Amino acid sequence: MADFVVEITDGKSVNVKVVHITGELDEVSVETLKSQLDPLLADSSINQLIFDFGNLEFINSKGIGYLVSVHTHLAKDGRTMKLAGASESVMDVLSLVGLTNIIPYHATLEEALG
Repeated sequence: MADFVVEITDGKSVNVKVVHITGELDEVSVETLKSQLDPLLADSSINQLIFDFGNLEFINSKGIGYLVSVHTHLAKDGRTMKLAGASESVMDVLSLVGLTNIIPYHATLEEALG
């Protein structure tokens, strides 16, 4: 199991942030993610978050629930969220729970940034 790591970088503009997640997003690591994202969610100048799941190995219901809450928080302010680059196993979970019907999904981070 890889250590859980969150790295936040700028997208094509300072108003877009890319959240790179490595490891497993579960009930323990979601608290780490939350602590790092709270300042971004409070910053109304950030109009889009893109979650790069290229190195995400696992996600459970707690992780899914948190992503839905982030999406809801952003949407109420007219801001957006995208998901990108999930492995087949993570994508299976995202599709199964219908997350990709609510939040736009792109096969690669480059497409999401497009």
